[in-house]
Amino acid sequence: MYRIKRLIQVTAPCYLCGKPSVLEGLCADCFNDGHPLIEVSTPLTLLACKKCGSIKLTDGWKKIAGDGIHHDDVGDVQIELLLERSIKILGKDVQITLEDERKLDRVTHTILTATGRSHESLAPHDEKYNVEIRFRYGTCETCGLMSGGYYEAILQVRADGRELTDDEKTALTQTVTDITVARYKSDDKAFITSTIDDRYGIDFYVGSENLCKYLADEFEMQYLAERKDNYKLVGEEKGGKRKYRITILIRLPRFTVGDFVKINDNPCEIVAMGRNMLTCYDLKQRERFSINPRSARWRTLEFLAPQSSRREFMITTFSYGQPVQMMDSVNFEVVEVEQSLFDSEITIGDKIYALQLDEELYILTKPSQFNG
Repeated sequence: MYRIKRLIQVTAPCYLCGKPSVLEGLCADCFNDGHPLIEVSTPLTLLACKKCGSIKLTDGWKKIAGDGIHHDDVGDVQIELLLERSIKILGKDVQITLEDERKLDRVTHTILTATGRSHESLAPHDEKYNVEIRFRYGTCETCGLMSGGYYEAILQVRADGRELTDDEKTALTQTVTDITVARYKSDDKAFITSTIDDRYGIDFYVGSENLCKYLADEFEMQYLAERKDNYKLVGEEKGGKRKYRITILIRLPRFTVGDFVKINDNPCEIVAMGRNMLTCYDLKQRERFSINPRSARWRTLEFLAPQSSRREFMITTFSYGQPVQMMDSVNFEVVEVEQSLFDSEITIGDKIYALQLDEELYILTKPSQFNG
């Protein structure tokens, strides 16, 4: 006869609180208490640029502009960036959430909640930390350079034999703004110190030589422009190295969209230009085509007349098989033209533009024909 003995395994108590231990002689709560999920100091000092909102971190100034951040949210973004660099993660699968408890003029009290595991065998838990953020304000290096009028390059935009149009000036300035904003985060000197707009054209004083060259490349290609780079000695750096400043001249062509040119002796209307391509409409052949500065036809290009040379007419008489009668909107002179010269349907009362060259009248296309 055998006697069976039942062995009962007894879990040792936690040596701190007496609850059943689960890990290293400690219960889950005591283990978590001794192994926090994160480590963060308080109070923390946040040094921010008063002008642009950049903050000073251990590795330099961190920009936050250019990401579509609303002005009211700048402070929250600054705090998040500071805490990203100030929090040391100790646990596993840790996630951080922030909640503002109280905001004063230069002090913000934040409740930081860390959720995660102190050990992979334990269940997730939350830890709360009260963190005080103290704001200080100064001027970052970039804003300091801007305030001092610093620039490395000048971008001059002119037009050949004419003044820049208001539309061209607006488009040029908008392009400069868009590209500068886009490159600001990757280039500390991507800013425009000043802009001079006069009857000669526009001068952009650019903080970064690289940005200036990028803008010049864009304008040269977009407007089929001529370019000239000129370096001027402006001083010496430490060690005797000579310091130069570049001025880039971009000269837009004599013509622009809407003007008239002659290509292979045929009068043409310019309907589009950009990206190293000029799109024209042959007023004699009644066909659209594109050329670039490297094509053979480009060498035959001559300027004929500005867009302002076109005349406005109104269709007064129109019947199939008969010439179309049009009245000049300025001198009320009536002229007759063949129906075959019109590329689209017409009705009485329509406004039509035409170009008079020597003794011949060329009917221009409607703008809607080039849409899409």
